[in-house]
Amino acid sequence: MVLSLLKSMVTSSRSSATAEAEHTQKGQGTPRVFDFHGGIHPPEHKALSNRAPLVAAPLPREVVLPLSQHIGAPAQPLVEIGQRVKTGELIARAQGMISAPVHASITGVVTAIEPRQIPHVSGLEDQCIVIEREGEIDEWARLEAWRDWRQQEAQDLIQRLQDAGVVGQGGAGFPSAVKARVRERHAIDTLILNAAECEPYITADDLTMRTHPEALIEGLEILASLIGPECILIGIEDNKPEAVIALEQAIRARRADKRLPPLDSRLEVVVVPTKYPSGGEKQLIKLLTDREVPSRGLPADVGVVVHNPGTVRAVQRAVCFGEPMISRVVTLTGEALQHPHNVEARLGTSIADLLRLAAPAPTGIARLVMGGPMMGFTLESDALPIIKTTNCLLASSPESLPAPAVEQPCIRCGMCEQACPAELLPQQLYWFSKAREFDKAELYNLADCIECGACSYVCPSQIPLVQYYRFAKGEIRSAQHEARKSERARHRFEFKQARMAREEAEKEAKRQQRAQAAQKSAAARADASAAADTTSASTATTAAAAAQPALATDIKAFKTARAAANIALKKAEKALKAAQDGGESSESDIAKLEANVTAAKAKLASAESALKAASEASESAAPAAAGASTASTAAPAADLKALKTARAAANIAVKKAEKALKTAQDSGEGDISALETSVAEAKARLAKAEADLKAASEARESAAPAAASTSATGAAAPAADLKALKTARAAANIAVKKAEKALKTAQDSGEGDIPALEASVTEAKSRLAKAEGDLKAATDAAGADKGPVASAAAGSAQTTDTGAAGSSANAAAPAAAAPSADIKALKTARAAANIAVKKAEKALARASESGEGDIEDLQTLLATAQENLRAAEVRLNSAQAGSTDATPAAKGAGELIPEAPKPAASSVGRGSMASNVTLSQAEIEASRAENLAKRHKQVSIAVKAAEAAHRKAEAALSEADDENRQRLATKVDRTRRNLEHARESLAEVQALVDAQ
Repeated sequence: MVLSLLKSMVTSSRSSATAEAEHTQKGQGTPRVFDFHGGIHPPEHKALSNRAPLVAAPLPREVVLPLSQHIGAPAQPLVEIGQRVKTGELIARAQGMISAPVHASITGVVTAIEPRQIPHVSGLEDQCIVIEREGEIDEWARLEAWRDWRQQEAQDLIQRLQDAGVVGQGGAGFPSAVKARVRERHAIDTLILNAAECEPYITADDLTMRTHPEALIEGLEILASLIGPECILIGIEDNKPEAVIALEQAIRARRADKRLPPLDSRLEVVVVPTKYPSGGEKQLIKLLTDREVPSRGLPADVGVVVHNPGTVRAVQRAVCFGEPMISRVVTLTGEALQHPHNVEARLGTSIADLLRLAAPAPTGIARLVMGGPMMGFTLESDALPIIKTTNCLLASSPESLPAPAVEQPCIRCGMCEQACPAELLPQQLYWFSKAREFDKAELYNLADCIECGACSYVCPSQIPLVQYYRFAKGEIRSAQHEARKSERARHRFEFKQARMAREEAEKEAKRQQRAQAAQKSAAARADASAAADTTSASTATTAAAAAQPALATDIKAFKTARAAANIALKKAEKALKAAQDGGESSESDIAKLEANVTAAKAKLASAESALKAASEASESAAPAAAGASTASTAAPAADLKALKTARAAANIAVKKAEKALKTAQDSGEGDISALETSVAEAKARLAKAEADLKAASEARESAAPAAASTSATGAAAPAADLKALKTARAAANIAVKKAEKALKTAQDSGEGDIPALEASVTEAKSRLAKAEGDLKAATDAAGADKGPVASAAAGSAQTTDTGAAGSSANAAAPAAAAPSADIKALKTARAAANIAVKKAEKALARASESGEGDIEDLQTLLATAQENLRAAEVRLNSAQAGSTDATPAAKGAGELIPEAPKPAASSVGRGSMASNVTLSQAEIEASRAENLAKRHKQVSIAVKAAEAAHRKAEAALSEADDENRQRLATKVDRTRRNLEHARESLAEVQALVDAQ
């Protein structure tokens, strides 16, 4: 009750104070100032260092320049040990877009390029360049000075910021050149100079504004020319009156200078109340514009760009005087220093040298902090260099910054929530971080915590809340990094497995080729004596057996032509309808389209008549081939296939009709009764197709024992049965995967009938187990039957000449049909693999264009499909080569050289790896190089598509309203991840290309 009363009193007093401030501002005509949630008022201690003027620090004897003084990739050294360098000379170049170069801060000689300890919260080492000063000279290597910078192109100014190594001096050191390009993706209307400097003790920006106000105004003009804002706001706290006066005088002088063009943007100084952390980027934007940066968003998302005074001055020095960023203003302060003040020091200067300029107290320094007491971090040593983001060195006494108190249990007072400027729930984040429930912490927007320390400051239990949050963020980053590493390792493993499988297939093909060559040689020698005794009956039988595949091929060609004509007719009708509906086409164009439709209909009618004639010819030829044993088993198989196709087409028609009906019912448009009638008719056709298929299947099963009486049908029926059982097993496997996927989706979303889905999974698994058992039994039975058949064939071949002739005549049809069936099956497998590759390419292109889906998984799927296609082509080439070698046996009685019986059916069975084609190592390497080139092209296209999708998503986000912003922000994150994955895949493929 007491806490609630206090909270209501604080809220009401804050509201009344805000209303009074707004009323006062309106009366004075000053810009309106808003407020942000929370905030605290710690002791400022700024008077320690802001009373002394800004001075330049002496040149150091040695500088240590880390290669990572900014966010992003570290710079790459360009100098060698022993090389002499000048002040401002480039010694390390930037790597990548998010990076910055490093320049020599003194004139001297490079003495070392080695790991040194750097001023970082981790206390770790990093690669550094060490330069020892040469005498007392300070010889500069400046860039070209552009005092008339208004005459330069915007791209040249941006490149100057990049070449000068200018980064943000108030935060993480983000490269200013990248920020200057922000309007390429966002519409910016406000440029803010963050001069609040709310952190206690720090006065570096205050002294910069007092000493160099004209440089700041010119630097803002340069940035405004690149960003194009409508207004420029200088946000400064009311505890810096001298800086406010200096800036206002500089603005008036700039406006009064008639030699310069007038300001393009409205430039104003906005004084805000002193409250920590008003210098936070998001908090200052809220104070000045009343805009809230979205969760995990950037200021550019709300049309704002924010810069620090030190950064703006560095921009002005780089453009107008050609000076790279080699120095910065640093506050030397704290109760342990006798002469605290601000200095402009060269980067890489030792902290110990700078502290000596402020005369440390005889009692020593109890605690040395880089930054302020709220967001800074403790340094264990003063033998460290200053870098581009070093704004303050705080040397405290034991009384000013005592050791942290003992942590006490949380009393759930809620004061941390009231103080949080990001409007988070610090108490909940504390519990989740302590319990290592990082997923829940992410749901509570842990990433939006700015680590300002306001919650820890007001906590009565002395809980170091910020430390818990930093720990949780580090663990989340580590988990994400490990997940990415694991994903890349999985892809590498899958590529390796596919490569090993391809190489094993090639080796097996070579082994089978050698074995078959030896078998054929022995068979040719054994059957040479029977060549002259082959009768004309074998020729007639062979011709009859060959006629059936030729006729089947003709029918297949006619069907293909009929399908192509049907597709052409649909395209022509669609083009005609689009032209008629659009109303923009002329009458001559419509007449041409109508003529195209008429021609397409004529072609379709011709194709259908040709197909009908071929079908009738096939039916009339069937009785003539009834004496051949293979015909009795081929017809039922063709009927079953046709019935299955009809059943599948009827099922698709039902689904399309139901979908059209549901769309009409949802939209309230269309003839619903007609659609319901079409659904009923489609279901009736499906029921009839299923009944016909069931009847044909039962008839085939009843006819199977009768067909087993002869050896010819006994050889063909098991193959058809195995094919049907394999198809059933594959269908059952697909059903299991679909059921498991539906169950997982329901479990993840918490929607749907989960028990029913679990039951469907169990039922699908039982059907799969039954299908696998039937397939195994049929396979074992087929293997047991092949031995006697082969031996019988061999026995008959060793009898008299007449008996040999009769045996060869009777066995001619099965011997010719088996390789044909094998080649047909392998062609089907090759076509299926080719279709899978095209589907994977299409899915990858669609995902890359839309930015949706996991591009890396689709790339892996495409690579696997390509490997399967390669293996299928190897198997088909092997079988075709074997068939080509066997064709002389069917040419005629006088030329016939009968083959010996096949010793092992498994050597040329369906799906075997037999090969009669010798692939040289050069051919294999050429094939690999071709596949790798295709892969590189596909991944490059995917990268470009991912980049386009990411740019499109960002553009949509910048133009979106508040309702769609969260959804589009999620899409931008997804497209960015897809782009990163695509670039990583491209790098991996490029490495393989380079290695090759």
